[in-house]
Amino acid sequence: MSVIQDSGPMSIARFMRHVLTNPHQGDVGGYYMKGDVFGAKGDFITSPEISQMFGELVGVWFLTQWYALGLPKRTRIVELGPGRGTLMEDMLRGLSNFKDFYQTVQSVHLVEASPGLRKLQHQRLCSESLDNEKTLSITHRKSQRKDGLKVYWHDHFEEITSSDDVFTIVVAHEFFDALPIYKFERTQKGWRELMVDIDDSTESPYHFKSIISPGPTPASNALTKDPAYNRYEVGDRIELSPDSWRIVHQIAKQIRTSSGSALIVDYGQDYTQFDTLRGIRKHQFTNAFSLPGETDLSADVDFSYLKDAAREFATCHGTVTQAHFLHSMGIETRLQMLMKIATEEQKEALRSSYKRLTDPMMMGKTYKFMAITPTNGSGQIPAAFEKTA
Repeated sequence: MSVIQDSGPMSIARFMRHVLTNPHQGDVGGYYMKGDVFGAKGDFITSPEISQMFGELVGVWFLTQWYALGLPKRTRIVELGPGRGTLMEDMLRGLSNFKDFYQTVQSVHLVEASPGLRKLQHQRLCSESLDNEKTLSITHRKSQRKDGLKVYWHDHFEEITSSDDVFTIVVAHEFFDALPIYKFERTQKGWRELMVDIDDSTESPYHFKSIISPGPTPASNALTKDPAYNRYEVGDRIELSPDSWRIVHQIAKQIRTSSGSALIVDYGQDYTQFDTLRGIRKHQFTNAFSLPGETDLSADVDFSYLKDAAREFATCHGTVTQAHFLHSMGIETRLQMLMKIATEEQKEALRSSYKRLTDPMMMGKTYKFMAITPTNGSGQIPAAFEKTA
């Protein structure tokens, strides 16, 4: 609040950065900085936390890409926004059963801003608690698993240098929905940016409100130049995430260099949307300005925007629904394998998790998968992307 009092209204993108990743626990900031916000006791639950089958099948998809692209001799695995480390743990456990592939894996790279989540990831992936000495190792962004794999932590994807002799696997699960967005409204005078201001009215239950800038802003001048935006009418709103565009552009550039593959999993659509920014607290949607720093903020992903960002360097596939992807990768077969060794209680949990992941009325249709592969790769359409769904 003091920032707005001192400098005036701020962009929604800047507001999101403050309330989600600001390392200082001041009047606004730090939602992800406080550590574990996932699971039944947190504010939301993700697919990897629901069942090990999810991460195992994502790992198998990357294995099919490794085969399709010529069995590269050196591999590294990158995850953006690893949460508790559950997805990576399940991927590595499943992939370790394929010795020819696993022996090529040189390192694991985790792009994570939160010190608290880094500790959870270290505990899960490296099977150790963090004492003071280990805390220092995390500060220096490096550790090692019992199987010998080196694990690195990064603040930004750009810190992972390109390499022309390392097959690079990139996975981003519910990462892009949390990246800052700018919002704009088409007015009689052109595009105007929606800003965040202090709400000091006695009727409002919130401390902040959205206002429309009276004139053009640097963001509205820079981000709405595309002639494609001329089709919108007065009163229409759009959400744009230049951070998302930049990161996908860099991922595609890495893939061109290393002949790797990427998988982006999130909720959203293949077109620009209007008003999807919301808060999430205790598994319920809430006002985006409610309890800043204690509420998650997210917006639907515009996959068409991500495809535009990748197009110069790589080829995109999809989107396909989560249900289509998981069924294509064999979730029913994996479910039956697990059922054979499960107790009755575990069987019920497996059935429930399978339904939650694949049912179109639950997560099966809401979540989408998009793949990025080399333009001059095998020429084959990747597994699970043979048709749209």
